Amino acid sequence: MKRRVIMVYPYQGFSGTYVKHMPLSLLYASSELVKKDYDVKILDTRTVQGDWKQSLAGLINDDTLCVGLSVMSGSPIKHAIQIGQFVKSINPNIPVVWGGPHATFHPETILRDEWSCDFVISGYASKSFHALCEAISADQPPSLVNGVCWRENNDIQINPDTQNEFEFIEYQDIPYDLIDDFSHYGQLDQEKRIFSMYSAMGCPYQCSFCSSPAQYKPIKGRKWVPYKAAAVVDHIQHVVEKYGANYIYFIDDDSFPSLEHVENIIDEINQREIPVGLGFRGARINEIKRMSHEFLDKLAAAGTDIMHIGAECGSDRILKLIKKNCTRDDIIECNRKLAKHPTITAAYNFIMGTPTETLEELKMTRDLMLDIVNDHPNCIIFPPNKFRPLPGTELYEIAEQEWGYKMPNTLEAWSDIEVEADISGQWYEKGMAQFCNLMLITSYFIDNKIPRVTEGKTIVYKIFRLVNYMYRPIAVFRLKHGLSSMLLEYWAYRIMPKIF
Repeated sequence: MKRRVIMVYPYQGFSGTYVKHMPLSLLYASSELVKKDYDVKILDTRTVQGDWKQSLAGLINDDTLCVGLSVMSGSPIKHAIQIGQFVKSINPNIPVVWGGPHATFHPETILRDEWSCDFVISGYASKSFHALCEAISADQPPSLVNGVCWRENNDIQINPDTQNEFEFIEYQDIPYDLIDDFSHYGQLDQEKRIFSMYSAMGCPYQCSFCSSPAQYKPIKGRKWVPYKAAAVVDHIQHVVEKYGANYIYFIDDDSFPSLEHVENIIDEINQREIPVGLGFRGARINEIKRMSHEFLDKLAAAGTDIMHIGAECGSDRILKLIKKNCTRDDIIECNRKLAKHPTITAAYNFIMGTPTETLEELKMTRDLMLDIVNDHPNCIIFPPNKFRPLPGTELYEIAEQEWGYKMPNTLEAWSDIEVEADISGQWYEKGMAQFCNLMLITSYFIDNKIPRVTEGKTIVYKIFRLVNYMYRPIAVFRLKHGLSSMLLEYWAYRIMPKIF
């Protein structure tokens, strides 16, 4: 019986050139297979020096049962298609399985358009992927596998994802040993061995632009469930002692619905004297309002150097529309609070082009970005996301009604859905698409983030630092005065991924 399963992580677009965290989705999806003694191999194409095809071909042998991919919407789709086609060119009988975010929300588009993919798994995958591998091994249709989509006599068959509980995987069952070299993973050129992990599952909020409320709707009971602090710190201690981790990045949808939860984790880390830095992906303005200076001091003392914060926009009307439970004044107030704790980098996310948003409201977001930088010199402004309607969200319905928007229904169309991509001018009033591009480009420079977060040890980052030094004054002037015409910088930005 064939036992080898090859798990492949595709390229991740422009952001993947300077941020590479380990492919946790592949580790989670492989966990049950490893427990059942399958021969699992991981190939992360982002870390391959040279031709990824040669590396993949070297893993495929006569014992190969299937090849699995974790695929997000956007440019990873294009590379996933190439990977599937390459596998089929070696052996057309090797099944290719897609999982991940795109497969979870749009499984039928994959099988309808792409004949180099044989199965798609939606939702949590550790148990269902193992069940699928068992069915493939027995040469049986996966009729009993939860959340699987497949072809049968040229027809697409769909087993809906009926899992109604969060997937809690104990840290002992995460097969970290499948990764041969952890030195590939980090961000920018910082000296950090970063391990991503969860301290909580789910999200209790109902942001109208976010897919999480739809994703967690079938979950029974509470929509946010934290791990016990001792279990989280057991996990941290494990990766520090066994794999040399020196930085933990919590990838929770939101870590701070309960401040006590985070405080308990910090207390446990301190009690055990574990030498590790911390970062948090999920924090909201309404939560930061509840944080005392003593709490923030405690976060900083524990080695927290960044919190990702959803500011989103500068218009109170849009903030209400997207259900952020805050106002522009709240954002300003919280930013000034965080400025008193400069060792914690406040890293702000924004959205551009929300349904019904006007150019004047977009300029309010521009003003907010500049005000945040002025009040907090150690903050970071992330490149704003260009709004894309996600099925199952409230704003998708508004986009349909206001714009006549229709969800992409082909893989090719989905592969072009990128936050960095051109925004559709037909959706907005004149000048709005150009202003979005201006905000996107200048956001890289207005906060002077590049020299603060990179050391310039490689030629690429030396170039980035030089560009920042030369262009930053121009970026600030352009953004402040709304000079969005003749934006040659945007053209240069679009070709950068092909260069680097």
